[in-house]
Amino acid sequence: MLSYFRQNDPFRIFGLIVLLFLTRLFFFLAVGTEATFDQIKLNGIETYFNEGAGPLFQLLSAGLSFILSNAYLNASFAALIILWNATLLNALLIRNSAFEDNSFIPSALYVILISFNSDNFFLTSQLLGTSFLLIAFLFLHQHLRFRNSDEKILSIGSTLALASLFHIPYIWLLVLILILFLFYSGTVGRRYLLLFWGLAMVLLLAWLPFLYLEKGSDFWGLFYKGLSTFQFNSTWLINIGIALALPLLISLKTSASNLAGMGMTNLQITVKRVFTWIGLFGILHVLFLSGNSASSTNLLIVSLSYFLTEHLLNTKKKWMAELTFSLVILLIFVMLYVEPLY
Repeated sequence: MLSYFRQNDPFRIFGLIVLLFLTRLFFFLAVGTEATFDQIKLNGIETYFNEGAGPLFQLLSAGLSFILSNAYLNASFAALIILWNATLLNALLIRNSAFEDNSFIPSALYVILISFNSDNFFLTSQLLGTSFLLIAFLFLHQHLRFRNSDEKILSIGSTLALASLFHIPYIWLLVLILILFLFYSGTVGRRYLLLFWGLAMVLLLAWLPFLYLEKGSDFWGLFYKGLSTFQFNSTWLINIGIALALPLLISLKTSASNLAGMGMTNLQITVKRVFTWIGLFGILHVLFLSGNSASSTNLLIVSLSYFLTEHLLNTKKKWMAELTFSLVILLIFVMLYVEPLY
C-alpha cells in the first residue's frame, strides 16, 4: 500500500478518499452513529467538545445546523475538510522540497492518523482552524525560504487570526511563529509589527459586527475564556498516548536523529526544525487546551505525518517500510474500534 502513495500522481488522491470512506463506513456499521454522534449536542452554535470554539465556528454551526445535525452529512462535510487539510500539508512539503522524492505519503498518513478516534469523524472547530493554520505555515515557509516579502508576513498574521476565529486557542501559536522568526528568519523589526497588524486587522474586522449589535464585550469575553481555560486530565492523556504510541515513538526517534542534517539541504533542515516546533506546540495543545477531545490532536498529527514520512522514506528496506505503514494502519483501526471501551 505504501508504494501506491509513493508516486507523486494527482490520481493518488482517490486513495485518500477510499481511506476516508472505509474508516467511516466500517465504524458506522460496527458501532453505529449513536455511539458517537449523540455526544454532539448542537444548541445552535457549538458542540460540547469544542470549548474553544471561536465566533466564526459558532456562526457556521448556527447557519448550517440543519446539515450538521445529521450524522452522515456532518461526517461527509468533515471528511472533505480532512481531505483539504491533507492536500495542503502535501503541497507545503512538496513546495519546500522536504524530501528527495515527492509523494502522497504525508497526506495518506494525515488521513490515517486523524481517524484514530471518532471525535475526528465530525466537524469541529479544531478541524476547520487547522485548515487556516496550514495556510499560515505555507506562508511561513515561503518567508523563511526567501525572506523578501512583506505580503507573506501580513498573510501569516491574517490566516493565524482566521484560525483563531474558528478555534480560539490556536492564537497561542503566535508564540510559535515569533520563535521561528527569531531563530530562523533574522527578519527586521518592522516585519514583526506587520505580523501583529495582520492578526489585529482580521480580529478587528470580525469584532465590528459584534460592536454594531452592541455585543462587542461578548466577543472579547469569548476570546478570553477560550485562551484562559486550561485542562489537564491524566487518564484521558494516557489514552491518547496509547492510541498514538507508535507514531509518537517513531516521530521522536526521527526528530532526534541526524541533528546535524547530514545529507540534507539547508531548506530541508529548516523544514525539519519547523515541524519539530510544531510537534512540540501540538503536544502542549493536547496537554493543556484539549477539552478532553481527540480532535485537539489535529496540530500534533500534522507534525507526526511529516516525521513518519521521513522515517518511511529513509528506511532502506522497502519491505520494512511497508510493514511499518501497514502496522500504523492496523493500530489506528484497533484503537478506533476499542475507543468506546476506554
